Amino acid sequence: MEEVLRRAELFDGLCDDEVSRLAAIARPRSLRAGEYLFLLGDNADKLYVVLKGSMDLCFPLSFGGVIKDITLESLPSGRTLGWSSFVKPYRFTLSARAAEATELIGFPRTELVRLFDAFPRIGYLFSHKLSEIIGRRLLNLQALWARELQRAVASGLGSAPAPSPAGAS
Repeated sequence: MEEVLRRAELFDGLCDDEVSRLAAIARPRSLRAGEYLFLLGDNADKLYVVLKGSMDLCFPLSFGGVIKDITLESLPSGRTLGWSSFVKPYRFTLSARAAEATELIGFPRTELVRLFDAFPRIGYLFSHKLSEIIGRRLLNLQALWARELQRAVASGLGSAPAPSPAGAS
């Protein structure tokens, strides 16, 4: 587990002793393909790192009375999810579903905070990396939103009636 943590985006830059301290509070979790780790709006009290497999971050949308999850991003081994556990109001802003059989490590927020209080360097590096992850996720969401908005505007322009010449009746 420690080897995967050393390679994880969230823990890049930590020394062996610091990674060992994190491993000591890690909680392993396994999911079957299609199983949800959490749903949008759930209480967020753990942060997760994908050890093996892949997780899809999804947003539920209703189409004709049927709710369908739209995948916004797929996270392979080494990637982080659940940053909402460190941002008030501590509610997940997306759903997370295993794209395949997946192994994760969960880190309870309360135990991470205690670790950061005892070892501020770990907390500092963690906060720096977490802000990068949040920023990247927001940029990905912004790009997706911009693409969809462009599509909607382009399709609206294509069906709009041609303007009539000035003075024509």
